[in-house]
Amino acid sequence: MTEPTPTPSSTPGPGRRAGVPTRRIDLLVGLAVALPAVVAVAVMLIGDEQNTLAGPQAPTVSPLTSATVVCPSGTGPRSTVTLGRVPGVAGGDVDASSTPLIDPGDRAGDAAGPSQLVEGQSVEVVDAPAAVAGSSGATVLQARGGAAPGLVAGRGDALAVGECRAPSYDEWLVSVGASARYATVVELVNPDDGEAVVDLAIHGGSGMVEEPALRGLQVPPHSVRRVDLSQVAPRGGTFTAHLTVVRGRVSATAINRIDSLGRGRVTADYLPAVAEPSEDGVILGLPQQRTGALLTLANPGDDEVRVTTRLVTEDAVFTPTGAPEITLAPQGSRSVSLQRLLSQEKAQGVVGVQLVASAPIVSSLRLQSAGDIVLLAPVPDFRDPTAVVLPTGDKTLVLGRALRTGVVHVVSHGADGTVLADERVEVGPGRASRLALPAAGVLVTVEPRNTSVGGVVTLPRSGSAPGLATLRLLPANLSARIPVVAPQ
Repeated sequence: MTEPTPTPSSTPGPGRRAGVPTRRIDLLVGLAVALPAVVAVAVMLIGDEQNTLAGPQAPTVSPLTSATVVCPSGTGPRSTVTLGRVPGVAGGDVDASSTPLIDPGDRAGDAAGPSQLVEGQSVEVVDAPAAVAGSSGATVLQARGGAAPGLVAGRGDALAVGECRAPSYDEWLVSVGASARYATVVELVNPDDGEAVVDLAIHGGSGMVEEPALRGLQVPPHSVRRVDLSQVAPRGGTFTAHLTVVRGRVSATAINRIDSLGRGRVTADYLPAVAEPSEDGVILGLPQQRTGALLTLANPGDDEVRVTTRLVTEDAVFTPTGAPEITLAPQGSRSVSLQRLLSQEKAQGVVGVQLVASAPIVSSLRLQSAGDIVLLAPVPDFRDPTAVVLPTGDKTLVLGRALRTGVVHVVSHGADGTVLADERVEVGPGRASRLALPAAGVLVTVEPRNTSVGGVVTLPRSGSAPGLATLRLLPANLSARIPVVAPQ
C-alpha cells in the first residue's frame, strides 16, 4: 500500500521565514503626485517677492531733443514775437512759421474758416533775444537738438500779452462769455501734419450744459481756427469751458472782450488757461486800483465742494472778516463778486487771492484797472530755472507759493543780451514778494533755490489808453518725460 505524499505546510517551521509579497511604486505615479506640490510651493515663494515692474511707475526723464512753442495772434499790426532761452542751455536755430496778418474784425468770428500757416524763417537763439519778422499772426516755433531745451517766446504788446507755450491736450478756460457785451474768442493752432479735433465742454451754474456746436471742432494741418462763442454758441452770463484735444495736437488761446455797446471803451485781454484742478490755488498780480472784481470757479468733480477765500500780501496770508464761503455744485461753475472784500481798508496791500477747497477746482479772477479788463488765473509752481519774454516799460515781478524759505535769482536782459539787473529776492511760505524790473528789460530769467515758487509779471500802462497787462511765469521745458510701459 502506497503512502500519500505529504503536502507542504503553509506554516513556517522552525528556522524558516514566511514569503511576504512586495509592491513597487510606479515612477510616473510618483511624479504626478510630487510635481504639482513642488510647483505650488515655488509659486507661493515667487509671489512673496516684490515685483519691481508691477503697478504704475513714474515716467523716465531724458534730455529734450524737440520742442514746439506756439504764440497766439498779436493785438496789433506791429506785434512781433521775440525768442529767448533759460540760462544754462546751448540754444540754436529755431524754425518759425506764422499766419498772415488778419483784419481784427475777422478775428472775432469763425465765418472765414481756418487760416493757413505759411513757411517762415530760421532764427538763431543763443546769447541774446531774437525777433521773428512778420510774426503778428499766430506763430509756431519748432526747435531741435540743442535749441529745444528751455526755449521761451513772447510778444511786445502793451495792454494784452498772450502766453506763448507748448501745445496742450487738456485744460480749462474759466470765466468765458458768449454774449454781445462779454465775448470769448478761442484761437486753435494746429502745428502738425495731421488734422486735429477739439471738444469744448461747457459747465454752467447747475452742471454740464450740452452744446453740440462746440463738439468735434476740426483744425486742418498747419492751420489756425478761431471760434467766437458769441456767434457759435451764444448764451448769457459767465461760465467755464473744458477743452479736450481728442485727436492730434493743438495750442488753444482765449481772448475775452468787454464791449459796453457804444457807452464806453472796448477792452480785451488774454484769458490764462488752467492746466489742472487744484485744492490750493494762488492768483497773483492784483493791482492796487481795481474795480469790478469777479471770481469765477468751477467744480470738475461729482461731489459738492466748499471753497474758502484768503488774501495774500507781502507780509502774510489771512482770511478776512466777511470772506465768502463758496459752495460749488457737482460739475458746476459759479461767479462771485469780490469787489466789497477787496475794497475794504484791510485789503490795502493785497497782491493775490488764495483759494482753499475741499476738492480740486479751477478758477480765475476778472477785474478792471483804469477801465481796462484784467484776467488772472492761478500761477503754476516751478523749481527749475525758467524765463519770460516781456514788452518794454514799467514792470514788477510778484512771487508767491513758496514751500519754504529760500532765495530766487532774477536776471534782466536787454534786447541785445546785456544784463541790466542781477538781483536776489527772499521768499517764504505764507507771503508774497515783489521786485521792480528794469523798464528796458525784454528777457527775465528766474531761478529759485531751495524751494519751488510761482510768479507773475505785472505791466501797468498809462497815457491815453491806461490799463494793466499780466504774464505768468511758466515752467520751462528742459527735459522729456517718457512713460514706462510694462506688463501687468
